[in-house]
Amino acid sequence: MRVTTDEIERPTEWLRRLAENRVLYRQLLDGAGGLALAAYRLARARCRIQSVPSPIPTAAELRVAAEEIARHVGMRLTLSARQLVLDCEHAGLPVILPMSASAA
Repeated sequence: MRVTTDEIERPTEWLRRLAENRVLYRQLLDGAGGLALAAYRLARARCRIQSVPSPIPTAAELRVAAEEIARHVGMRLTLSARQLVLDCEHAGLPVILPMSASAA
């Protein structure tokens, strides 16, 4: 997964460029090598600009990012939220999972 410097160091600008040029969603998808990894990059950039920044996206944030990428590149989202997480974990990318009801 090739990560750009702007994506990490200037996520606000990177996200703005994505919003302004929808073709960049296709480049993100192609460059990441798959939807899960592209969604991770998008979700992670968003996490970095929140009022309380985090370097690790949640499973829900990952899913929202995947839906957005799929919509902008004209593809149908066929991966489940669980598969997105598994694909990221397989690539060594941590994802924050929801607490199970049994943990309460």
